Amino acid sequence: MPLKVAVLLLAVVCVWHVDECVCFPNGSVALSCGNMMPMHPPFTPSTGSPPFTLSTSSASYRPGGVITVTLEVVKNSSTEFQGFLLQARSRGGHALLWPVGKFTNIDTTLFTALHCKNMENSTVSQASGAKRNKVQLTWASPSNSNYGDIYFSATLVQDYTTFWVQLNSSTLRLDSSGNSAAGAFSSSALLFISLLSLPAYC
Repeated sequence: MPLKVAVLLLAVVCVWHVDECVCFPNGSVALSCGNMMPMHPPFTPSTGSPPFTLSTSSASYRPGGVITVTLEVVKNSSTEFQGFLLQARSRGGHALLWPVGKFTNIDTTLFTALHCKNMENSTVSQASGAKRNKVQLTWASPSNSNYGDIYFSATLVQDYTTFWVQLNSSTLRLDSSGNSAAGAFSSSALLFISLLSLPAYC
């Protein structure tokens, strides 16, 4: 078979199975870590109201705490999605494209953990092209409070031609009250021990 014909045949096969050649049904979408844009040429993100919701188990988070994140179709909708990309981001302008924290207890038969920006398990996507109407994941926040308020951002793929990019959750406020209380307790304890060590004068 002439080389030209072979190349043409390969191109036809790839176009025929375009969703399998380009859209990474197994979740290997590390190239999309920053802009969260799926590679679905020539199609662009949908601008209509998405039939999906992105919610969290809490409106705030504490350093070292755990949050449950839920992606699901809107109530009473028969829509399903076959792909997604999810990560937490800081509201700080310097960190918009950097994921924050990491996902834990990941079922690798259902999900693929990605190490975006070399941060372990900082992003999660699907492990196959199976359709679903709900995904729940556990996210652990960083142990420090350097990131301030955060939010979760998701890309959802209904099918090869229809997808929504960077659907954002409500802002989760940083709750550092636990750390402040612990710090105050430590300072008080240290002061008490210091007072005990002072010599007594009668």
